[in-house]
Amino acid sequence: MKLFIIPILFCLVVVIGCGKTPNPDGRVDVSGTLTLNGQEITDGVWSIFLKSDENHDNGGGGPVYKGKFHLTGRNAPKPGKYRVCLTGTRYIDAKTGNPVSPQTDPADFVTLKILPDDFFNNSKIEFEVVAKKKNIFNYNIETDFKPVEINNNTRNREKTD
Repeated sequence: MKLFIIPILFCLVVVIGCGKTPNPDGRVDVSGTLTLNGQEITDGVWSIFLKSDENHDNGGGGPVYKGKFHLTGRNAPKPGKYRVCLTGTRYIDAKTGNPVSPQTDPADFVTLKILPDDFFNNSKIEFEVVAKKKNIFNYNIETDFKPVEINNNTRNREKTD
């Protein structure tokens, strides 16, 4: 009986496959690296979105971790021309000005916007996704924008009056 199970398992592996699952709806993987003013991005919360004005497709998008991203599966775009929209925030300790750590009291978090809204709402950055091609998007974000506080978390702070 055990000898009979082995060929069945082998056939299932062959039929189901053990390779990478193709992207749905003809979507194509896109990967790449982002830098900020020529410097590696090492902290903060970053996202990349590909938006199309032509085909009303949601495009694709996802997180950027330490400057690198990989859009695949349902997060990958279909072939076509896209605007690249970027967001970036950083969390710092309001008391020290340093990046937050596991020891930072959540009431002391301050959220800083690292990029101006133009990198998202009015982005002029373009990228064309091509079917059956390795789509790599490397981009240096150049800006003299100074981070601004977008959430001082005052509702979580206790008053000391």
